[in-house]
Amino acid sequence: MTTEADTSAPATPAADGAPPASAVPTAPEGGNILGDQPGAAAPPTDVSSPEATQPGTETKASDTPGVPEKYEFTPPEGFAVDPEALNGYEGLAKDAGLTQEQFAKVTEYGLKYFHDQLGKQAEAQDLRVGNWMKETLADGEIADGKTLRPEAREAAGRVMERFGGDDLRKALVETGAGNHPAIVKAFISIGKAMGVASPPDTGNPVPQNAKGNGLDDIAARMYGNGA
Repeated sequence: MTTEADTSAPATPAADGAPPASAVPTAPEGGNILGDQPGAAAPPTDVSSPEATQPGTETKASDTPGVPEKYEFTPPEGFAVDPEALNGYEGLAKDAGLTQEQFAKVTEYGLKYFHDQLGKQAEAQDLRVGNWMKETLADGEIADGKTLRPEAREAAGRVMERFGGDDLRKALVETGAGNHPAIVKAFISIGKAMGVASPPDTGNPVPQNAKGNGLDDIAARMYGNGA
């Protein structure tokens, strides 16, 4: 029985042990099934292609399917967003390939998370300052359990007026330091050391005839002739 000869040419092995050209699978027409799926690895780039090395062919974040050119975000009620900080965050979101929906969910979660953490820190600070006040008012030497004793309040107020005034008082209130036992006691001690408020002693006038450089002359210029 006569059989027809196979006229197809046998696959010729490529150099260096590479598989024959006919053995390399080709993608079906209409796209790559796996490559078109979200999260699938991109098909390898043919480095021998001129387009692979041609400048300006890199894929931009905005060219990624689902990534918008500009993200839109409306903060939840009671929240404020710094536009400059949000712009920097948008760049990171584009690099990560976030869609508009993903961006909105992640951003809202982040805002609420940090708001919650800041709230907890504020509560902890309020508790800390309250404990400072209780400890200060429990000190019988300077307080009666409810408020500072009159002489202690007067001494602390003397320091306040002399060295800081309203700005110092405001800083002590905003930071809570005005309730700290060590701060309160320091103000009272300084005020007591200052004594009753009085005009500063300007000393005696320098004698006009004290022009020598001896110790007595220097003392006379500094302290007057009675030195």
